[in-house]
Amino acid sequence: MYVCFLSKSKQLKAVERASTIPVIFGINESILFGAPLILNPIFFIPFIFAPILNV
Repeated sequence: MYVCFLSKSKQLKAVERASTIPVIFGINESILFGAPLILNPIFFIPFIFAPILNV
């Protein structure tokens, strides 16, 4: 939800707007495949290590 407010990219804002309702119901695939999470090391490291640290 913060992507819309913090991002300057029109692509990320569009992904965030399109995925707001599905995320409320626990469907997160639109965020995973729409936002550049996997190939960007800035997003990839917290994406992998945050669940491990939460356990």
